[in-house]
Amino acid sequence: MKKFIRSKIVLAGFALAVLFGSWTTWYVFFKPHRNIATEKAAFTLTADALSKAFKDNNADATKKFIDKAVLIEGNVTDIQGITISFNNVACNIDSTEISKAASIKVGDKIKLQGQVVTYNELMDEVDLSKCAFK
Repeated sequence: MKKFIRSKIVLAGFALAVLFGSWTTWYVFFKPHRNIATEKAAFTLTADALSKAFKDNNADATKKFIDKAVLIEGNVTDIQGITISFNNVACNIDSTEISKAASIKVGDKIKLQGQVVTYNELMDEVDLSKCAFK
């Protein structure tokens, strides 16, 4: 009788482990993605102010801005494919916004909201991804 109860407990534990593992896998792979364009921006500033924050104190700016949604404004200095630059702030346009980017020209003053991804000290460049026009 003890052997029968022990096997039931082991089988129930195994079933719970499989169930929990399946749920965890589903949650990790199918959870909704973050939509930067519809998020409320954590910071609103000019592209030059964002760049200056990283130049002045990289460690503090990294803690403050990395992985946050920011709304930046500035004059376009360069356009390369899907990347719009404001001096040394490079914004990679989200795939849903590419049609809007076609009308942008160098010198235009625009607002973009994106996720701060990294600061490249060597190139002195702040990179944003998933940028959307505002």
